[in-house]
Amino acid sequence: MKKIYLWALVAVFALSACGLTKKDLGLEHRGPNEATVKTNKPLILPPEYDVRPQKTLPYKNPTEDEVKD
Repeated sequence: MKKIYLWALVAVFALSACGLTKKDLGLEHRGPNEATVKTNKPLILPPEYDVRPQKTLPYKNPTEDEVKD
């Protein structure tokens, strides 16, 4: 019984030492490929950024005097 565990342990170590097996099992760390990384365009402000929308609300905010009444 101990021989089976020993051979299993040897097989695990032998397979984990193989580079192809690590790659197939996903144990090997792979960084990003520099050629496939995309750069983003810089952000720009719209030409009319300072223009505020017109107030179209039909009501007026109550003042403190109106709320007390």
